[in-house]
Amino acid sequence: MSLSRRQFLGTTAGAGIAAFLAACAEESAKPPAERILNVFAGASGQFTENYNQFAPTPLNGTRGLIYEPLFFFNQAKADDVQPLLATKYEFGDGGKTLTFTLREGVQWNDGKPFTAEDVAFNFLYRKNNPALNANGTNIVDATVVDAKTVKITFKDAVYTELWNIAGRTYMVPKHIWEPIADPTKEVNANPVGTGPFVKDSFAAQSYVLKKNPKYWDSGKPKIAGLRFWSFTGNDAATTALASGQLDWAGIFIPDIQSQFISKDSAHNKFKNESFLYVTNLIPNLTKPLFADPAVRQAINVALDRQKIIKLAFADLGAIPSPLQLVVPTFAGYVSPKHAEAKVEYNPDKAKQLLEGAGWAKGADGIYAKNGKKLSFTCSLVTGWTDYEATMQVVQQLLKEVGIEFKPNALSYNAFIAALQSGDFDMAIYNAWGGPSPYFMYYNICSTKSIPPANQNNARWKNAKVDAALAAIAATPPDQTDAIKQQIYAIQDEIVADTPYIPIQQSSSLAEFRTLHATGWPSEENPYALALPFSEPDCGIVAKNLNPA
Repeated sequence: MSLSRRQFLGTTAGAGIAAFLAACAEESAKPPAERILNVFAGASGQFTENYNQFAPTPLNGTRGLIYEPLFFFNQAKADDVQPLLATKYEFGDGGKTLTFTLREGVQWNDGKPFTAEDVAFNFLYRKNNPALNANGTNIVDATVVDAKTVKITFKDAVYTELWNIAGRTYMVPKHIWEPIADPTKEVNANPVGTGPFVKDSFAAQSYVLKKNPKYWDSGKPKIAGLRFWSFTGNDAATTALASGQLDWAGIFIPDIQSQFISKDSAHNKFKNESFLYVTNLIPNLTKPLFADPAVRQAINVALDRQKIIKLAFADLGAIPSPLQLVVPTFAGYVSPKHAEAKVEYNPDKAKQLLEGAGWAKGADGIYAKNGKKLSFTCSLVTGWTDYEATMQVVQQLLKEVGIEFKPNALSYNAFIAALQSGDFDMAIYNAWGGPSPYFMYYNICSTKSIPPANQNNARWKNAKVDAALAAIAATPPDQTDAIKQQIYAIQDEIVADTPYIPIQQSSSLAEFRTLHATGWPSEENPYALALPFSEPDCGIVAKNLNPA
């Protein structure tokens, strides 16, 4: 999943309302087992038919509903890896080989068997087409050991790449794709996959994926299918959702109780997937001002997160951990030393930290040192209203402790360019990881992740953190105690150095109605992310729904 919430929620537009209402009425009249569920996954404008799972942005559902990986890594629950097309994996040669045991009885939706030859082909296809190997897994070879066993060889140990290899490599059939010389240009209008759904129909305003009668998971899916829609914006989609026309959506709704739940409290439900991202103020540590840890620590304790979340994020975010760790999902990875660690709001302490580091207030109430004021800009994307509101609250909170904070709104492209080049003082942006804490820490803390490589936009360099990440990469994933010790070492450095200033643990809202389907993920049973745009979670959810 390496997309920010912004990239998911910033895309909504286009449905023909008459066609939409007619289709909804038609489905509502059908028996439950024949009813197609209506879904909004954030699409805008007219759909372009493209079921190429190798493409950067294929149609929603291509990955997960039509095509499947070997395993499912559940980001809604720590250390939950579920077998899909493979039932077992085994590392060898110090992590340089991975051997997969494949599931019996799997067919492609055209009736041909899913084989070890298909799996080997998928990895060699990526090796021989570098444009497809975005995860950079350094594949050397893929060999068929027997009818149900495949061995993949890599240049380097891939203990920490298991998610990419087994969980984000979607299997395609050799007999379809082998003749395709340039897979990046193929629209794949008649997709052949192993997933729980198959293509049924396509139109510019909507497309339907129906139940795959040949699906390997006996008795699933039970629902007849899903119809994906496009809208002119979140407001239009929210109206359709609140009026009962949509069954499943992933929309940011500021007042979800009044705008959605209250319209049909018996059937309208939502899940706040609040563990996905951490919103940070990102100090550019290459700037002399932020090279001073006292400045970072003073800003950190000067911020009232409850106030920010209430005023800027509709009270939907969660108070973040100072460990840059998403909780409670990864609560089991919190160092005992930092078990009680919480972000602190203490304006007096902020002043003490600054004065202890030689800063003194000027006549204008702003701290200064060596003739330079404690003043800086914070870059954000113009039009991102919750971030704009955050800037107003932060500006006032920092002014109260003697820090001049100036928002700097940029276009999205200019903002990303600034992050990549380092041409900024501070920025506000999300950080995201994966199915274990390693991914977040590697993304935002590793020296190897300094842009343009990855998300270490703070440009933090810490030899102890790099050593801990390298140690995890050399440790088999089943050695959880050894991995946790290295995670704890990283947390020690984060607490001591404050390279990032967490604002909130961000949320993505999943909305669904139980009138036509039940079995949605819940707080008690988070078997997958409940978001219709999350891959391959959308397939896991859809195949576990029951018609109502």
